[in-house]
Amino acid sequence: MTSAPPEPSAARPRLGAVFWVSVTFSLTFVLVGVLSPETVADTVGGIREGVVERLGPVYPLTVLVVLLVVLGLAISPLGRIRLGEPDSRPEFGALSWLAMLLSAGVGLSFLFWGTAEPLIHTVEPPAGQAAPGSEAAARDGMRWSFLFWGVHAWALYAAVGYASYRRGRTVLISDALRPLLGRHADGPLGTVVDILSVIAILFGVATSLGLGTRELNAALEHTHAVPDSYGTKVAIIVGLMTVSTISAMTGLGRGIRLLSLANLALCAVLLVLVLVLGPTREILGTAGTGVADYVRHLVPMSLGTEGGEAGQAWQREWTHFFWAWWIAWAPFVGTFLARISHGRTIRGLVLGAVGVPGLVTVAWFSVLGGTALQRERTGATDVAEVAAEYKSVATLEVLGTLPLSGLALGLLVPVLALLFITSADSASFMLGSATSGGSMRPPRPLRLMWSFAAAFAAVLLLAGGPGSLRDAAVVAAVPFTVILLALCVALVRDVWGDRAGVRHESAWSPGER
Repeated sequence: MTSAPPEPSAARPRLGAVFWVSVTFSLTFVLVGVLSPETVADTVGGIREGVVERLGPVYPLTVLVVLLVVLGLAISPLGRIRLGEPDSRPEFGALSWLAMLLSAGVGLSFLFWGTAEPLIHTVEPPAGQAAPGSEAAARDGMRWSFLFWGVHAWALYAAVGYASYRRGRTVLISDALRPLLGRHADGPLGTVVDILSVIAILFGVATSLGLGTRELNAALEHTHAVPDSYGTKVAIIVGLMTVSTISAMTGLGRGIRLLSLANLALCAVLLVLVLVLGPTREILGTAGTGVADYVRHLVPMSLGTEGGEAGQAWQREWTHFFWAWWIAWAPFVGTFLARISHGRTIRGLVLGAVGVPGLVTVAWFSVLGGTALQRERTGATDVAEVAAEYKSVATLEVLGTLPLSGLALGLLVPVLALLFITSADSASFMLGSATSGGSMRPPRPLRLMWSFAAAFAAVLLLAGGPGSLRDAAVVAAVPFTVILLALCVALVRDVWGDRAGVRHESAWSPGER
């Protein structure tokens, strides 16, 4: 690992309007949520209904535009341009880089959804195009799972990541928009952009950690009869956030990096274990047909038009929510990606941050989802109906049918904890950066404060459970959708200005292979 890139002088820790407005908003939201949870639930739910009704179709189109921009830059000669100065080289090795990226980008939900989503789509077919419980429904469910967790979603991170932290700038979203905003990036307009980005991060992280906490509580109730209650959920959040805080305080090179590597290793072992002990032939067949179906239906799925009018309700419930959720996470993971990707080329970043996660998605959903479908089909387990409500319970039941199931279930506990912790401490690191003027060394007290931003999750759970969490993600994504499209324009304009130096740069560096 090389030394850290020099921090721009403009990025020294400083608290300004972004910090004070964000903190005031957070405290106000938590206070209102504690005193009147119904008000929070009704307000967020009402806004969400209006957003989905009027702006829902904009989400899939936005994601598609971002994917095309990112891929276009990567395959063009501009793909040789580096994040940083032309002679910059990666700070982190490829394995550490991928481990931190994957750990921050997927969070706790990836584990449970990998098993449960194909089952859910089997009993509730996507866009209403197949008979419930049929083989066609199972195949449709797999290709939609590949779409929701694959390259489309990760392209959002890559776009934000490469637009940030260039030419000595900070990782602030307003700084990434400088090619469009000019001097206004340092004025009120830039401040508003950064505040909206912080709010999107808070709600995006709250959604994932809140839903993950709910699933953890359900898993503990299923295995150890731990009460499924609000108090238990708060205890889970406080316990894991305490460990997360300790990790975040040690910085990127030690805490976050080492935990991410441990997380990657355990996930790989779990994946191989299920592949070997599970129905290997069926898993490989699921992967093959799933990829073929995904490619065949890629255009209508990307546009969110599959199923026509009959599928509109399903599209609102699934497509619009998933893309809103990913968009809400984009400022957090994207800026975190920028921080750990200094010295990498556009091409290297897109290959690692879009291509590799796309392959991981196919492998993860094929192995866990394929095993779940095979077990359900053969009658070894009957959890398809349960999967929609508690994905963790479905995962536990499916893993429990494997030979040496105790080993797989034993790996599940540390994997769950590490996925929660690595997402939370990465988020607190970037929240500290975003609210301290873009500093890549935010003060420890500030990072400590944002480590407990999971109070958002607790309040939303109190307000309305998983419905409110999903509503919050959709609402938070609205302003950042506009920012994201502007970011693509700024990125293309900025990179195009660097085209004269492209021929002097090599496409790959030893640190990227």
